[in-house]
Order: sequence, then structure tokens, then C-alpha cells
Amino acid sequence: MDNALLTTIISTGGSVIVGLGAMWIATNQLGKRLDDFGHRLDDLSRRIEKLNDQFLDFKEVVNGKFAALDLEIAKLLDRSQ
Repeated sequence: MDNALLTTIISTGGSVIVGLGAMWIATNQLGKRLDDFGHRLDDLSRRIEKLNDQFLDFKEVVNGKFAALDLEIAKLLDRSQ
């Protein structure tokens, strides 16, 4: 085996090792970011559920007000006849 071929093999092997190491580091960082994203998604889901509950409570209050207003209008119409 001549010197050029040996240098090429060693250089290629070193590049592969460095590349695999970089990929390993990148996947670890990506995994951490995905976990963080998952936690943020859970928090967002809880906030949306809370907002939905608040909206439903508000809707009940508004419907109650409209029902009371409807009743008052009906009373006024009954008196006028």
C-alpha cells in the first residue's frame, strides 16, 4: 500500500468519526428541543382549555342576560295589550 492511499484511508476514517460525533451531538440537542417543544405544547393546550372554559362561563352569563331581557320585553308587551 502506498503512502497516498494510506493517507486517504486515515483521513476518510477521521472525517467519518468526526461526522458521526457531530451527528450524535446534533441529535442530542434536537431531542432536548423536541422535549421542550412538547412541554410548551402541553402548556399551550392547558391554556387553551382554560380559555375555552372561561368562554363557556361567559357564554352562560350572556345567555342568562338575554333570557332576562327577553322576559322583561315579554312583560312590557303583555302590559301594553
